[in-house]
Amino acid sequence: MGFEVAGKFVVISGGSQGLGQSLAKVLVARGADVVIVSRTESKLQHTVQELKDLQVRENQIINYVSADVSKSEESERVFREIEKVPDIVICCAGGATPGLFVEMDGKVLDKHMNIVYNTALHFSHAALKVMTKADVSRKRHLIFCSSVLALFPFIGYGSYAPGKAAIRALADILRQECIPYNIQVANILPGNMKTEGFEEEERTKPEITRKIEGPSDARDPDEVAEKIVKDLQKGRQMIYTDFIGWVLSGLMLGVSPRNWGFFQTIIAIILSIFSPVWHWLIRRDIKQYFSKRNNMERSSQQ
Repeated sequence: MGFEVAGKFVVISGGSQGLGQSLAKVLVARGADVVIVSRTESKLQHTVQELKDLQVRENQIINYVSADVSKSEESERVFREIEKVPDIVICCAGGATPGLFVEMDGKVLDKHMNIVYNTALHFSHAALKVMTKADVSRKRHLIFCSSVLALFPFIGYGSYAPGKAAIRALADILRQECIPYNIQVANILPGNMKTEGFEEEERTKPEITRKIEGPSDARDPDEVAEKIVKDLQKGRQMIYTDFIGWVLSGLMLGVSPRNWGFFQTIIAIILSIFSPVWHWLIRRDIKQYFSKRNNMERSSQQ
């Protein structure tokens, strides 16, 4: 379906850890030339050594560029340094530190928006400046990494989910703008994964966030990466990494491409009928959480 990776040139932001690293492994093992990008050079060097153990061609390119892609000039520098038009660009940088919005420092909010949204904004912008000037007869791909929280945002992710929702909107817009250039735009909406970032989330996640989130098992990022590549090969442009994510897509279908669209529409109708009950339960849990917390604070002050 137009997503052949053997011999193709791939650039991945956030490629030194987490899902970005797992995608790099899958693509290298399938014969792609891969350049990974992130801020920390030591992590990049370590990941490149791991990737070289997976290479399948003698002249396969496996390299890195250290850059802060939340900045426009740094993102542009990446594509100047690699001196080659990429066939596939994956925007995978990001990270979350859950907490209650009103209790966060303004500088933390700025930092999160930089990490979550600006990395995708500036890296995709710099990539498209190069890709749109290339031969349009060659199909290319721009891939974003949003989150299931773009479909179902809830308490505790006020510094994270809005940026992921913005990425979804950006992907929908660029999917249209890239039509004349033969660039296909896809958006990944993963759930929880067993990554360094997830471990960091667990350290700051409020109890009410855990309760609403429910017993969602974190998946292995290598397995998730395999599924993502298979879905891309099927031509899918909205990629859900588990069944729950696909179901939740019924809450916000919007103008995004459909996966099993007829069934998504049925799910959307069902969710719209039961969502008032859902919201009532969430409101009840939130009120109970704050009542309990306030009582504990008063007790500690006595």
